[in-house]
Amino acid sequence: MRHLAYAAMLAFCLLGTLPLNWFFELGVLGQVRRLVLSIAPVFVVFVLWDVAAILAGHWRFDPSQTLPVRFWGLPVEELGFFVVIPLAGLLTYEAVGVVMARRRVRRSRGVLR
Repeated sequence: MRHLAYAAMLAFCLLGTLPLNWFFELGVLGQVRRLVLSIAPVFVVFVLWDVAAILAGHWRFDPSQTLPVRFWGLPVEELGFFVVIPLAGLLTYEAVGVVMARRRVRRSRGVLR
């Protein structure tokens, strides 16, 4: 069960942030081009960084805490990390923006002080 630790953490992050897209009607997932343009540079840079760090012997991934599937020496969860975490960040950022905008509107109407 321990080999699922990293995958479980990513699933937890997705389960906690994906509903924000629908709850706040963000439309983030519907903007595929913007999503790809936001996430792809992060993915490429950090995958290259990880591969270089592994090749240089600076770090490694514990096989007992990851799935056995590897790409370029990286566990599949690490590749997922570079998609899931930026996506979670975007969803959270957009949701906070909606909440703050709603607050400003209520404040301007004198509802909040």
